[in-house]
Amino acid sequence: MALQILSGLPVTINGINHCRKIPNRGFFYWLTIIFNRVDQERIQSLGPDRACAEWLLKNGASVKWKNVSTYLKDYNSLPPERNQYYIQAVDATNSGITHVGFPHFVGCRYIDEIKLVHCVYLYNTALPLLSAVKDTLTTLEIRDCKSITDQGVRSLKNLKNLKTLKLAGLPYLEDKASLRKELAEALPDCTIEFK
Repeated sequence: MALQILSGLPVTINGINHCRKIPNRGFFYWLTIIFNRVDQERIQSLGPDRACAEWLLKNGASVKWKNVSTYLKDYNSLPPERNQYYIQAVDATNSGITHVGFPHFVGCRYIDEIKLVHCVYLYNTALPLLSAVKDTLTTLEIRDCKSITDQGVRSLKNLKNLKTLKLAGLPYLEDKASLRKELAEALPDCTIEFK
């Protein structure tokens, strides 16, 4: 009985609150999972870039094609399936993308920039999956993604071609100084902005 009462209280040791608020995974989270599922048959028939673009646009993100200056935001404006386009940049601001869909990045050989801003369903499990674009990704921004912790940020150390890394609005990071140092050592050619 006493343990039941205490289990609802935050655990504080040495002045540090070791309890995190677990995000509410309601109906919309599970619906988002459905929209993020990878369809291997679609990838096989259309190619990885088209399938990836469809996934991103369905979930509220936008894409910029290689050799095109503007972002495509409307799923209904996708070019005909017979046309071959390659994704160069992704802006997932306020999108519903989750780790379930990140395997869509496999086979996309031209993505050099990704913005993950205010992605409410983005958890640590998604960030290691960015290794699918580690050979081309040079710019990464992760901002206001409230469920990312030190573990997720540490997984970025394998993105060896990064030139710019922007991290901000990540409230559950416990040791920013240590993380900054680790990232700087692992990514010596990268400019890191950490707020």
